[in-house]
Amino acid sequence: MTVYADAVFVLNFSVNYLLLRASARLGGAAIRTRRLLLGALLGAAYAVAVYLPGLRWMTLFPCKVLCAAGMIVLSFGWRRSTFRLAAVFGGMTLVLCGAVYGVELLRGGQLHYRENALFYPVSFFSLLLTAAAVSAACRLLLPKLTFAADSILPVTLRLRGRTVRLSALRDSGNTLCDPVSGENVLTVYWRAVRGLFPCTLSEAEIACPATFALKLKDYAPRLIPYRAVGVPSGLLLAIPCEITINNRTKTGLIALSPTPVSARGAYEALTGGNQYA
Repeated sequence: MTVYADAVFVLNFSVNYLLLRASARLGGAAIRTRRLLLGALLGAAYAVAVYLPGLRWMTLFPCKVLCAAGMIVLSFGWRRSTFRLAAVFGGMTLVLCGAVYGVELLRGGQLHYRENALFYPVSFFSLLLTAAAVSAACRLLLPKLTFAADSILPVTLRLRGRTVRLSALRDSGNTLCDPVSGENVLTVYWRAVRGLFPCTLSEAEIACPATFALKLKDYAPRLIPYRAVGVPSGLLLAIPCEITINNRTKTGLIALSPTPVSARGAYEALTGGNQYA
């Protein structure tokens, strides 16, 4: 059997990208195109590698699991929500397999058996079009598992040469603002932004923002008053930094939340409704 490496690469890259993008939408994750492309690229490179001389061992099940895990981490990062997104990706893959099976049955395709596996000789364009149709159907016909469309935004924070990337929920009920300037404040879970600071942050320090502000005095800290369900009053430590959301960059305040802003880790920050639309 003749295998064309370029066709295998293009087909797997395209299908992987469609599945990863659909998984991000259904799983309520921020869609970072570059990361999804990297994940798809890894899967495509693996698909080509297994046909190279001396690399047949890569077809072993542990190697397949490692490749899939690498694709997921490259696409969605390493956080608690990654496990949920991995499950969504696995489900999407099964949906595609079922769709291809159904299409081939309708076309009267013949089932083949080779190397302890059952398969259909699916054409390049048939598989690609089926994958595109599955991705489009999931986007148009199925709601996200947890969030409304485009409610999760990719966020990039920069502070004195240090950069952190995370996801934020567009929360219309979040009215936190700077009492001096009136500017909206981005609320972030403190563990998600530890990489912005050269010093070590601890949970005990975050719980005492007035005292902790002295440790970060070189960063022009502020104390932001807030109220929340079950919290009649409190203070959050806020730091000015460069914030990029939806390709818009501005200098604003990030308030360090002592507790996670998402129960399942799907996002690490809260914006103020349509502030960054």
